[in-house]
Parts: sequence; structure tokens; C-alpha cells
Amino acid sequence: MNGLTALQAILLGALQGLTEFLPVSSSGHLVLLQQFFGLHEPALIFDLLLHIATLFAVVLMYRHDIWALITAWFGPWSSPTLSHAPEVYAERSSARRLGMLLIVANLPTAVIGLTFESTFERLFTIPWAVGLALIGTGTILWCVKQFVLRPGKTKMGIAHALLLGCVQGLAITPGISRSGSTIAAALLCGIPRDMAARFSFLMSIPAILGATLLKSASLNALSSEQLSLIAAGMLSALIVGYVALRVLVRLVQQGDLWRFAFYCWCLGLGAILVSL
Repeated sequence: MNGLTALQAILLGALQGLTEFLPVSSSGHLVLLQQFFGLHEPALIFDLLLHIATLFAVVLMYRHDIWALITAWFGPWSSPTLSHAPEVYAERSSARRLGMLLIVANLPTAVIGLTFESTFERLFTIPWAVGLALIGTGTILWCVKQFVLRPGKTKMGIAHALLLGCVQGLAITPGISRSGSTIAAALLCGIPRDMAARFSFLMSIPAILGATLLKSASLNALSSEQLSLIAAGMLSALIVGYVALRVLVRLVQQGDLWRFAFYCWCLGLGAILVSL
């Protein structure tokens, strides 16, 4: 993080918040902007903590779903005996099933992330590789327009959860949008739009927390000045991220996710040309 200014930290945080939820790859944008600022050594711990800030936005947005998961899994498992017992039992069963699917989805993510960690980290220093990945993201988004002609009605199952977990694991690659690729994969499987977005963002919570734990030792080496820069970037990422999250959910429900393909293609091509 040597050479990073407060203004740059705030701009990087805002960029992270905006691109984490819009399907254009936040990590890819951070790599390219850091290169633009002349920060040729990627501050991976800074990038990771910006992801934590946007994670707070997810928790705020889906706080009711998260609370339902907590109460269903850690509350009493016996059948309720109140007058509204059938409704309560159905809600708890649904939340427990969702929780199980989220656990299943994060298993392949963890395996891919731990196995190819060093490979993914090397890609953060190769702008042209980020450009290729952005072109791939744009192609994935374009496929949604071509093959998802009407809202899906498929119920999320274990096979879907495993597939989305694999996609999320591969999306560690800078330039591949985690939200864009997982939501697109869910839509292509026929999952309803609201469930595709909700599952994608809830699925990101364990993945980001796990990555943070792996890198937590790096926090001890940070100075007070670096921590203040990180705090400024995280606050910027949280505020912008919450707004971007609400916008993306609306776009998914409207079926407009594919429109970001053009942006990804142009940015990816530009990154390749500049690198060459």
C-alpha cells in the first residue's frame, strides 16, 4: 500500500462498492485502477478489506433473510405448537433448506480457492489477463439475453448449489464478475430472478469471510496510517455498495443484466490494448 493516498483509497473504495454488485468485476477494476495510479504491487489485503465493506452492504440488504437463517438453525427444531404453527414450521423448513444449500455451494468455492490461491494472486499483476476475463464476463452476461427468454420456475437444488459454488470459485479470477457470473448461471438454469440474486449474494458471505480469515495475519503488519486509509476506503465502499446492490437487484428483476456485456467487452479490450 506504499504510495496510496487518502483520495485514492476513497476512490478505490467507491469503485469497489460500485463494481462489486454491478456485474463488471470489482477485482478487475481495482487491478486496472491501481495500475493507473502507479501502484504496481497489488495491495491484496486492501482489496480484501474493501470486499468486507461491501459484505456489510449485503448483510444490511438481506438482514431479514440472514435473521431467518440464524433463528431456523439455532432456534428450537421441534414443531411449533402455536396457532400459526404451520406457517412458522414452513418458514423454518425453508430457511434450513436454504442454509444447507448455501453450505453446499461454498464447498467447491473453498476447494477451488485453496487449491489455486497462488495462481489467482498472480493474475492480479497481469492487466491483459484481466482484460480477457472481462471479455469472458461480458460473454456470460450476453448469454442471459440469448437463452433466458422468460422468468424461470426451477426450484433451487443441490446440483444447482454445487454449480454456482464452482462458478463462484472460478470468479476469484480478477475480471470475472462474481455476482454477474453466479446470477447468470442461476438464470440459465431456470432459477427465478429474485432467488438467483438472493442466493448469489447470500452465498458470497461465507466465501468472503473465509478469505478474510486466511489473510487475517497480514493485518498485524499494517501501520496506523495504512489502517486509516483502509477505513476511509471501506466506508466509501459500504455506502456506494449498498446503493449499487439495490440497483442490481432491480435490474435482475427487470431482466436487464445483459446490458453490462457491452461495457465489459469495451473495458476488457481496452485493457488488452493498453497492456500490449
